[in-house]
Amino acid sequence: MNFSSASKAMTAALYRANQGFRWNIIVLALVGVSALAVTPAAYADSYSFSFSGGGMSGSGEITYSPTAVPGVPGAYQINGISGSFTDTNAGVSNAAILGVQSTTLPTVNLDGTFLPPGGDAAGLPYSFDNLFYPGGNSPAVCPPPAPGDPEPPYPFGGGYLDIYGLYFNVAGGYGVDLWSNGVVPGFGLTYGVGDALNGTGLNTYGEPFSGTSVNVSVAPTPEPGTLLLLGTGMIGFAGSLSRRLRKRA
Repeated sequence: MNFSSASKAMTAALYRANQGFRWNIIVLALVGVSALAVTPAAYADSYSFSFSGGGMSGSGEITYSPTAVPGVPGAYQINGISGSFTDTNAGVSNAAILGVQSTTLPTVNLDGTFLPPGGDAAGLPYSFDNLFYPGGNSPAVCPPPAPGDPEPPYPFGGGYLDIYGLYFNVAGGYGVDLWSNGVVPGFGLTYGVGDALNGTGLNTYGEPFSGTSVNVSVAPTPEPGTLLLLGTGMIGFAGSLSRRLRKRA
């Protein structure tokens, strides 16, 4: 072998070694990213949400207990919320949502109806139960009117919330109640929202039979299982790539 051919052979060997090093770095990077994706995270059932109507709007994420609420089909208790809220009527702009107004689980009657566990007793202007229905099929939960009660029955259900709704607190002393009116004949599925300042009601929009509705959108957030599939897929790809590179070397 002359000097020229030896030099070429050495250059080729160095090139292959350099290429192998570069691909090893890529493979290691893929494995590292997949490891992060597979790392277990604290599990919580959560949905992103947004709503708007009547000058009021908000968006963020809610979390709820994975344990079904006894006696209320399809219901789970909301235990966390984050995001921001705006009410142009009150001059509130992108105020931070601080959390859910706490309340107990409802005491459910044999027919599946119940009185709202939150509201007047806490000095708040709106009734609420903080129940979430991932299937979008909330039942009619209002009990029949008591004898002598002038209020008519409210036998309508449907939506991700029920007629009592979700009450959450907002920076600046504000509170917000978001509820579903259910599927009302002649109106379809509608939602309503109302806010308050230091316990005094301010604005409402989308009351039952008003012909108006708050636009509500919800979507499940990715579960850990989705990230696990992503991570294992990347590991498999990295392993396959590594085997191909070894065959080429």
